[in-house]
Amino acid sequence: MHFYGVYIVFLNNKNMGYYINENSNGMKLPDCNKADYLILDGGVEVRCPKKFVRNLICVIENQLFDAAGYIYSENELKLFSDPKDPRPKRWIIHPNAAKLANYNS
Repeated sequence: MHFYGVYIVFLNNKNMGYYINENSNGMKLPDCNKADYLILDGGVEVRCPKKFVRNLICVIENQLFDAAGYIYSENELKLFSDPKDPRPKRWIIHPNAAKLANYNS
């Protein structure tokens, strides 16, 4: 569903996961170009994987801001890589992805 240029996903009242807003040094990431800053912070850009891989971040490039989501499971990968979601996405493998997202498995 589109609403004022933003893609909204309804997932049976499940909020999509863990987001990254700071780099490894604790500095706030800018609202846009988050993927570039995560690469400068030690990340590597990859193509969207077909299977879950550890330390994966999906940066969704909305028009007004970027959202850097931590992909912590196969299900989360499916949600973020939904082909019905038309927003541009960049995929980053970052050695500290879980820590940056404050994720505890």
